[in-house]
This record gives sequence, C-alpha cells and structure tokens, in this order.
Amino acid sequence: MRKVMTILFVLAIISACTNKKTETIVAQPEEIPDYIIKLSQEQIDESGIKAGKIEKRKLSESLECSGNIDVLPKDRATISPVISGFVNDVFVNEGDYVKAGAILVSLSHPDFIALQQQYLENKSQVNYFEQEFKRQGELTVENAASIKNMQKAQAEYWTAQAAYKSAKTNLELLGIDPAIIDKGDFIKEFKVKAPIAGYVSNLRINKGRIIEPADAICEVINFSLVMINLNIYEKDLNKLKTGQRVVFFMVNDNKNKFITTIQNIGVQIDNTDRVVKAICKYNNVKGELHPGMYIGASILLNEKEVFCLPSSAVAEHKDKSYIFVKKEMGFEKQLIKTGLVKDEYIEIINPSADLLSSEIVVDGTYFLMTETDTEE
Repeated sequence: MRKVMTILFVLAIISACTNKKTETIVAQPEEIPDYIIKLSQEQIDESGIKAGKIEKRKLSESLECSGNIDVLPKDRATISPVISGFVNDVFVNEGDYVKAGAILVSLSHPDFIALQQQYLENKSQVNYFEQEFKRQGELTVENAASIKNMQKAQAEYWTAQAAYKSAKTNLELLGIDPAIIDKGDFIKEFKVKAPIAGYVSNLRINKGRIIEPADAICEVINFSLVMINLNIYEKDLNKLKTGQRVVFFMVNDNKNKFITTIQNIGVQIDNTDRVVKAICKYNNVKGELHPGMYIGASILLNEKEVFCLPSSAVAEHKDKSYIFVKKEMGFEKQLIKTGLVKDEYIEIINPSADLLSSEIVVDGTYFLMTETDTEE
C-alpha cells in the first residue's frame, strides 16, 4: 500500500509541472532622457548633420583698413636723357619686360657732336699744358726761369686736366666709350638704357620728338616685390607694432587672400585724411599684384592660440551660445561660453576635458535647434 502511495505522489508532481505555463521575460526599451534629441539615420542624412572636434587655432582681434599696392623706390626707375636729343628710334613697347642695360631709345643732337669735339680739344690741351708744365719745371731747376712761370704753367695744366675729365665723364654718362672718340670716330647718336630690370610703363615718346633732360621717356618697374601701403587712422595708431600679421585682398576679389607682416610704421600723419602709413612687403612671385591696385586688409591684433570650432557649430539663442554633442542615444544640447570670432571660426572658452574629447555637430546645428524649439 505504501508503495502505491509513493507512485501516486510522483505522478501528481509530474502532472503539476506539465500544466504550469511558461512565462516569457520581455526586455523593456531604455528610456531616452528629455534633453537628448533622437534622430533616425535618414533624418541625419537629409539635414546634412556632420560632427567634428574642438581644435586649437590662432585667432585674434582685427583692425580693418584699406590701402594700395606700390613698389619700392629702388624698383621704379624714371628714364630721362642726360642731354637733349631727337628720338631716332624706339626699341620697346608699353608692357615689355626688359633686362638691366637693355636699349630703350636712341637719340641724336648737335650738342652731342659738340660734346665729342670738346672732349678731343680738352685732351689735346692737357697734352700741351702737361709738356709746358714739365718744361717750366726743368727751367726752374736750372734757374733759367722764375718760379712764377712754373706756377702759371702748373695752374693751366690742372685747369686743362679738369676740363678734360669733365668732358670724358659726360661721355661716359651717355654710355659712350671715350676710347672710340680717341680714334677720331665721332658717334652720331647716343642710346638710353634701362638702369634696372622690369616692365616698361608710361611710355610717352615717339620718333622725331625732342626730349629734354627734364622730360620722362618712360618708367621701368620691377614688381616682383611689392610694397603694401595701409592707411591707418590716428586713433588706431597705438594698436600697431612691427611684426603684426596682415591679411589683405584685392577689392575686386576678396576671396583670394594674401598674408604679410608690418615692416614699418610711418611717423607723419596726413593733414587731410588724418591717416598714417603702415608699410608691408610681399613677394609677388605669381605677379598677381600690380602697382596702383586698391586693397582691403585686416591687421591681426593680440593673436593667440585658442580652442575653437567652426562658426557653423555654434547656435545663438536669446543671447546665449549652444552646441550639440553627439551621444550614443542622440544629440545633447549644451550651453557654452564663446570668445573671438575670426575667419569662420569661433573661440570656445574653457572647454571641459570631456567636451574636448567629444564629437560635436559642426554642420546641421540650426536643424537641431529647430528640433529643440519644437519639443519645447
């Protein structure tokens, strides 16, 4: 009997286990905090959201000014003849590049012929008075003549020698080798040459025209190195110092930027415009800058290295600045403190270590701002 009871008890337990329903545990979805903006991948792609990180860059306050392009005085040569002359031929055209010593024009004039004649006459007189001076010296030694005659001969010799040297120098100034004249061959025309290499500008002559020493034939300009003249108002003068970086651009092309530094600061304030000149130099390798061009410029003041983000990463709302930090569940809006703004970058003041290592939305910030406004 006890055996039967044991069997029945075991069967009851098995029956109870068979009839018991199996319970399924369902995982509850993790709740997203209210301050996190959750977007689908499709929304992220359509809104053009991109992320980046805070980086270090040099930013500064800037002083905006205007100015113009010029060349250094040593790189601009105004060409004029030493003596008057009629233009026989012109060997250059406006805009031509010439090397130093290249012939620009040839001139002729009766005065040029007379100068050669005077040179030969002065040379002949030097020879005569030199011999006379020597003869009088010998006679003085022999007491055959007075010292007075020797002194007179010496003075005449020195005078003739001075006139000869003067005529010789005048010929050399005209580019004439006196040795050619010594052979008795007169030169009919003299040539005007370029003193520096550069480009011909302001060519003002033609064949047959008479050119005086006060007249300019043309200019030769070398603008491989240009000078930047910046107009600085006197109220801003105390902000400047040599070595400050300058970003400038042509007024008709403000997208193409050039960088230089201040070399000199003028001391004379213009009485009309109340400005002083700040001078920069720029190595114009590509020849993009031409003398006379007007430019705009930004002088970088108090330049320093700071943490920054692209300006597109920061949204302004009610005089406060916000960014969006990329999180695992979405995007988190954070309040930040900003500083300098320059060249499409904005300074982030005292970012935390966590923020420096985080990915931050740099494109699509204002789309996320509209999402937060909608939720609010």
